[in-house]
Amino acid sequence: MKSMVYFIPSSQRKIALASAQADEEPVLVIGGSGTGKGALAKWIHQNSPRAALPCLMSTRERTLAEQIRDANGGTLILDDITNYPVSEQLVLLNFLKTKSVPYPQKDKSAAVPMIVNVRIIATSVPQIDSRARAGMFNDELLLRLSKNRIEMPALVDREDEFEDIAMGILQEITHELHKEYIRGFSEAVWRKLREYDWPGNLRELRNVLRMATVACETERLDVKDLPDFGHDKINFQATRSEFEKIYLSELLKSFQHDLDKVARAARMERVTLLEKLKRLGLMH
Repeated sequence: MKSMVYFIPSSQRKIALASAQADEEPVLVIGGSGTGKGALAKWIHQNSPRAALPCLMSTRERTLAEQIRDANGGTLILDDITNYPVSEQLVLLNFLKTKSVPYPQKDKSAAVPMIVNVRIIATSVPQIDSRARAGMFNDELLLRLSKNRIEMPALVDREDEFEDIAMGILQEITHELHKEYIRGFSEAVWRKLREYDWPGNLRELRNVLRMATVACETERLDVKDLPDFGHDKINFQATRSEFEKIYLSELLKSFQHDLDKVARAARMERVTLLEKLKRLGLMH
C-alpha cells in the first residue's frame, strides 16, 4: 500500500482507502476541473489488488463496450461520466448489473454477452446530482456508481491543507527536474500563494510551481521565480511557450538528450515530445 498523498483531502482518506481495497465495486470521484480527480483515480488503482494489471483511460474514439472488453482484468477510468450519451450510460449500467458486454459485432456466432472482469472508476463534475434530477443523467447508474463516492473540493476550500499540498507538489517537481536542492518557499512566496484563490485548483498550482522551479537557482523559491499571475487568474497563454522551451531544455540537458528519458520525465509520448521540440526550435 502506497502512503496517502497530499492531493487526497484528509476528510476523504478513509473512503479512498476503502475504495482501493473494494476492487469489485465502482468508484465515483467528483470535483471541479483541476481538483485532482484523475490523479486520485490512478492512486486507487495503484493501491488496489489490481495494481499489477492494466489501467486504461477512456477515450471518446471507441465505444464504451470496446473499452470495457480491452480492460478485462484491470481498471477502466471514465473521464467526466456526465458527458457520456444516454446509450453509453445504459451500456455501463448493464455492465455494472451483469458484468457483461455484447461481443464485437463482427462475431456473429456469439449469441450470449461476454463476461468481463473490469473495475470501473468514473470521474464527474459536481453537477452530476442535479443533472440526474433533471433527467440528463441516468439516476440508477448514479446510484450504482455512488457506492464508493469521493468528493474532491476546490483548492480555495482546503486552506488548512494548503501548505502540505504545495510542499507535496514542489517535492514531486524538484525530483522530476533533478533540482532537489530546492527545499521550500520564501515567506514572500507563501504570502503570494495564499493570497490567490486558485480557480484552476491543483492543476494551476502545479503549473505555477513548475515554472518557478525551472527559474529557481537557490534553495528556496523566491517571488522573482514566480510567473506573472494576478488576483483573478494566471495568464498562462503568454507564458506557456516560453515555459515549455525552458522546461524541455532543462530536461534535455539533465538527460543528455536521451529522448526516451525526457519523454518519460515530461509525461508525454515520444512523438508528442518530438513535435514540441521541433515547434520550439530545440530540434531540427
